[in-house]
Amino acid sequence: MSASKNYTPTDGYTQIVKPGEIGITKLHFGILSLTSEATFFDHSDDTEVALIALGGDCTLLVGHNGNKANGILGERPDVFHGEACVAYIPHHTTYEILASEAGIEIAVCKVPSHSESAAVILAAGEAVDEDETHLRISERLFSDDLEASTNIPTIPTSAETICFHRFLDGNGVVTFDIAHSTETIRAQLYHNDVFVVSEHDSIVKLTSEGIGYQLWVQPNF
Repeated sequence: MSASKNYTPTDGYTQIVKPGEIGITKLHFGILSLTSEATFFDHSDDTEVALIALGGDCTLLVGHNGNKANGILGERPDVFHGEACVAYIPHHTTYEILASEAGIEIAVCKVPSHSESAAVILAAGEAVDEDETHLRISERLFSDDLEASTNIPTIPTSAETICFHRFLDGNGVVTFDIAHSTETIRAQLYHNDVFVVSEHDSIVKLTSEGIGYQLWVQPNF
């Protein structure tokens, strides 16, 4: 089963997808939007959490006994200018976000985990060893084309996948062709849409119109 939801920018945390919904069994996905100098506190519970700074910056305080990490998360004004800073937070760990004067917008991804990994805050362009995380995070930008249709190489979807879309001017469309059972279905996604692909489906074709951004999230088991 594949389906989409639209995110309406809202102050605070917005849960968009969670296990048990539209074919998802493992992943959580939401967006946290904090205005100037606002704060947010949470606990990872039984999940590993990845924080992907979409725009703005903040101070991130992670604390769990001896497993602590404090630093700055975020180096770009928006998703169209530079690579993301990502933080990984292990299970049963508290974390607090202190937004800067510019505020911050963060994609929040979670997956069940009991791994005793270390908390880490990565600078833009830095990557974590895939063996040290249960979340696979990737980004891509695609440009407008004179023919208004660009074939884009897709990420293999051997596991359930969540894909967040954004367009530079708010206008554009991404078209997915999805292999589902014995048929191929088509889905069109727009600005601030979140697309979910179950582990039983696969993306066979992806085209776009407009200058856009995609954030892909998959479990890494």
